[in-house]
Amino acid sequence: MAFYCSQGHWDAVKNHHVRGACEDGYDDLTQCQMNQEIQKDVVFANIMANASPMEFSWAPERIKPSWESLKNKSWDSEYASGIMEAFGLPVAVVGPFVRGASIALSMPMTILHALEHLNCDDQWTRKVLGASQLEIHHARIFEEILHRLPEVKTLELVFCGPELSKLVASNEIIHDLDMETCEDCATLKRKRVQRLAKQYVPQSPVIPLLSVIKRLYHDYAKSLGDTFMKPDLAVAFNSGLSAEDASSWKDTISFLITSKIPTVFTAYNREEAEAEARILHSAGANLIPELGPISNTWRSISFKKEPQKVIGFYSVNGWLAGGFRSS
Repeated sequence: MAFYCSQGHWDAVKNHHVRGACEDGYDDLTQCQMNQEIQKDVVFANIMANASPMEFSWAPERIKPSWESLKNKSWDSEYASGIMEAFGLPVAVVGPFVRGASIALSMPMTILHALEHLNCDDQWTRKVLGASQLEIHHARIFEEILHRLPEVKTLELVFCGPELSKLVASNEIIHDLDMETCEDCATLKRKRVQRLAKQYVPQSPVIPLLSVIKRLYHDYAKSLGDTFMKPDLAVAFNSGLSAEDASSWKDTISFLITSKIPTVFTAYNREEAEAEARILHSAGANLIPELGPISNTWRSISFKKEPQKVIGFYSVNGWLAGGFRSS
């Protein structure tokens, strides 16, 4: 059912609404079908909010026996059956659960997608640039990387960015944290180590204390001097590079490129991704075509309507803005 104020207005948009696949959607859904899914997702989110104050998040605890390519895979093929089993659901109602789970899972799955074009070894360090509430609150979801890369023994996550000062007290002193893993990973002595953007505190010469501060990545890296180790991958989720945060990224982008650190930037929609790709290219990045600007296969499929447009949708990590490697 569609509501409109006049026949003329309906005639102007009906082709977008009911005919043909929506450009911003997925699975060839029309704009009408996308709107219906959004309505279901709002109902689902409200129901889950009443059950738990935390945003819905789910990932399987199984460990894959070996790495499996993500090419020609989808959210349904990878997660629908697991969600149905975990929650005792029939196939008819699993959709909102899969879409809800995709919000957080889009982060590790986007990383794994990028790894198809980059490198990995048995100890992997990943930096999350411009880390915000989504990454911090769903930090446990990154264990899915361990579950899909069985040869990786240690996953080290370093969250870095100004938003951290809003999420963690600026005067809080912490150590590197060995985070809880699933029982199978613990048995296999696989580790997920989490750090927040930090500076070394000189009181401890052996295990440095860490202070959570408002810090940009290039400043953080330079503060470590010779002790800085290049990560295997740096990721900037929904960075806002082309919008209000453009100036704050300039020096960090330059550092990433000159230091030859493999990097991936994501954006909410096509417009942002293409604008950010131009910025990265102008800064000297040699962008990999498969990593943007292009629609992200592993974007969240829990879409939102573009707030200031007649048509259009966006989602978390909806587009890959650009990716570049060390050489």
